[in-house]
This record gives sequence, structure tokens and C-alpha cells, in this order.
Amino acid sequence: MSKSKLSATLTAVALSLGMAGAANAFTIQAGEFKMILDNYDSATTNYGVVAGVQCTTVATCDAAAVSPASGSLGSVNTSADTMGVLSIASITNIGTGQAFFTRGVDGYLTGVFGNLTDYYVQNYGAGSTAATAILAKGGSFSLFMNTANYDPTLGPLVTSTKDLNALKYPGISDGAAQLVLSGIYASGIIGGGDLTTTFTTTYNSSSIVGGSGGYIDITGGAWQGLFDTNGEIGLNGEKRDMLASFTFRPNDAATANGWTVISSGDITGNAIPEPGSLALVALALLGVGAISRRNKA
Repeated sequence: MSKSKLSATLTAVALSLGMAGAANAFTIQAGEFKMILDNYDSATTNYGVVAGVQCTTVATCDAAAVSPASGSLGSVNTSADTMGVLSIASITNIGTGQAFFTRGVDGYLTGVFGNLTDYYVQNYGAGSTAATAILAKGGSFSLFMNTANYDPTLGPLVTSTKDLNALKYPGISDGAAQLVLSGIYASGIIGGGDLTTTFTTTYNSSSIVGGSGGYIDITGGAWQGLFDTNGEIGLNGEKRDMLASFTFRPNDAATANGWTVISSGDITGNAIPEPGSLALVALALLGVGAISRRNKA
């Protein structure tokens, strides 16, 4: 093969595999996975410290909240009580420990979540041991592949280009961002036939240190076929796609930008092979073969 033909073939290989890489920068294999992530949350947390049930409906919980989440003020969902931004740090296989995605190395997976609405709130204890337990319903999220991480200094306040409950946040959902996953929070985190509760939260009423969690169902995005597996079983037998759990606490820098707490957590589930990634590689190799044959001719 002449030098020019070799150069043309190598260029074709690079371009073909480059296109495949751009469409699928990393590969997630079948099996149990864990996503490690961090969040900035805007949340309604101040329901007082008097022991007892504070509210049992959305309307009464709206009235009981001393200070509603700042991200719900002026939003499309003014009754929302938890919303924020997230960034995936890593995705790994639980069984083998194999890393599928690493933040900054394979790009940035950043998202927006919102529309979690408190409908039942109860306070426990008194003084420094006072705690608050919350049941919420609803909830949705969108996850995007981006070239940069999120910018939490923009805060949660609603603007013409930012509304967490509309799943809009500058630098995450705009520009050249690719929607890879979208979904909803679904029942299963509470047993006894509870089909309403999609998210639970418990925290110390004075320190606002606590934890939360819920099940997730995938409904859209470029990776829906990879993660829409019904591999998690809720407490009432529901088939869900993922289980999310978080711990959270206040942070001075976050508070200065309008957020209530920062949180970290994990999302677990089962993945299936992505046929699209294999198809892209096959097309790339076919393209190289066609060019090679043409050059020989």
C-alpha cells in the first residue's frame, strides 16, 4: 500500500472511531451499577419544632412551612418543596468495581431535579434532639451530557432562563447539552400499600442534617434503553429502575448562593448492554473496509 493510501486509511479509521466515540464516549456493561453524585438542594425545611403532625395535605403543608424553598418562589410549581442540581462523579459496576464513567475524564453528567412536593410532615422530640420526618409525592429529573460541570453559584432563584421545577438551569439544560436520561420519582419507598409517597426525608430540626431517598423510573433520554430495566423492587412489589439515597447538611458557601443544603449520595440499579455502541463500532469498521476496497480498486 502506498504512503498516501495508508494515510487515507488511517485517517478514515480515526474519523470513524472518533464519530463512534463522540456518540458513545464510554461503555456501560450489563450488571448492577452505582452512580455516585453530589447535589445542591433548595428545600423547605422549617416546619417548626413542636412535636406532632404538622400537615397531611399539600395545601396544609404549604401553610405550615415557615419558609418555603426559594426555588419554588415564582416557579411553575409553587408547591414544590425539594429541587436542585446534580453532578455524577462516577458510575461503576458494583460486582467487579469496574469504572464506566469518571467525571472530568469522560465529560460531565449534570442534571436538574424538582417537583417533589411535601404532603405529610411530622415533628419528633424536643430541643437539640427534635427531628422532622417528611413524605413527598411527585418529582422529576433530567440528566445531560455536558462539556463542563454545573455552576452552583447561580443559585436556585427563578429567572427567565432558570426554573428548577421546569428542569431548566443555565449550563446544564441549554446550549449543546445532550439529554441522556429523564425520569420521575415513583412509589415503593414506603410499604403497606402506599402508592402515593415517592420520597422520604428525615433531618434534625435545628441542624438540618439528615437523609432522604426514593425510587426512580426512567421515562426518556438517549440512554433510556440502557437503564429502563425494572431491576429494583419497591416495598409493595413495584418494579422500578433505580433506587436513590442521599445524606445532606447545610454549607456556608451554598447558603450564600441561596441553596438550603448540599448533599451526596448514590443511585443503584441494573443496566443492560447498549446495542447502539456496538452498532456504531460496526459501522465504523464497515466504513474503513469500504474505503480500503475502493483504494485497492
